Amino acid sequence: MSKKLIAVAAAAALALTGLVAAPANATTITDVKINSNATIATGGTTTASHSGTTSVSAVTYAATRTWDFEPTGTTTRTVVRFDVTTSAATTVTVSSTGAVKVSASLTDSAGAALKVTDGSQTISITTTSANLVATFYALNTSTTAGKVTIATPGSTNTYNVKGLAGTPYNLTSVKFPTTITSGAAEADGAVISFGLTDAYGNALDTANPSAVSTAALGATVSAATYSTVRKQYEALVFGTATANVALSVTLAAADLSANGFAKPVKYAFSSVSAASLEAQVSSLTAQVAALTADYNALAAKWNARVASKKAPKKAVALK
Repeated sequence: MSKKLIAVAAAAALALTGLVAAPANATTITDVKINSNATIATGGTTTASHSGTTSVSAVTYAATRTWDFEPTGTTTRTVVRFDVTTSAATTVTVSSTGAVKVSASLTDSAGAALKVTDGSQTISITTTSANLVATFYALNTSTTAGKVTIATPGSTNTYNVKGLAGTPYNLTSVKFPTTITSGAAEADGAVISFGLTDAYGNALDTANPSAVSTAALGATVSAATYSTVRKQYEALVFGTATANVALSVTLAAADLSANGFAKPVKYAFSSVSAASLEAQVSSLTAQVAALTADYNALAAKWNARVASKKAPKKAVALK
């Protein structure tokens, strides 16, 4: 192989593995200003790359289900704003992953605020020699971070964008006990368990959810706390004084259905029998005795048939 062919092959291999440096005149990102908590008039605050576990979030939960960054007369900021400065006029390509959406505008063609279902995961913005700043917005309604990647011909920056957790909106996976031991102490109480999500379905893990109340008619019930081991809220039912106990879990949640959400799930109810441990043992013992008597009666009949050779099987033992 000639020296010229070897040189060409080597250059091609380096290009394929990404080891060839960008051309000296390739346009690069010279600055990225990320702002989530104030109007950007002159650029906002310069930040480092939000890679790894570090994420940037908006400062206002999107209860309105719209893209907002301090619209006139309010301080609502449901999105994160990026100002990207390039070294020369170029095309800035923005892409996102997960639940993150991006948009170069906050409004639609009619001037109305974008809905959270709007936006896309890929946009392109052109900078000019007169304006080297590309501005766009990122929205994430999930508390699981997604990535925003900003690329020019000569550089790439990646950031994590994470959504805010809202207030409790739905009771989920509510489980009531099937039986309760009468008179049990709190430590030995039966467990009511449930989950909580915000209006977007993000799971919540507040230590003591003040928006939730638990009640038991005919017993005492503790306040709910969050178990980090079982990943659920739990309340204990104890000190029963009646044969039947009515249990309920109630969530105080503002109805956001006018904004396009489903109605909140705010209430769960159950009725359960309560008996003393002694009474339960006596009842179960009586049931076992009755079943044993029935079995022995059938066994005696079978054995009589075996003895009279009317059954071709062996006799069975009595219990």
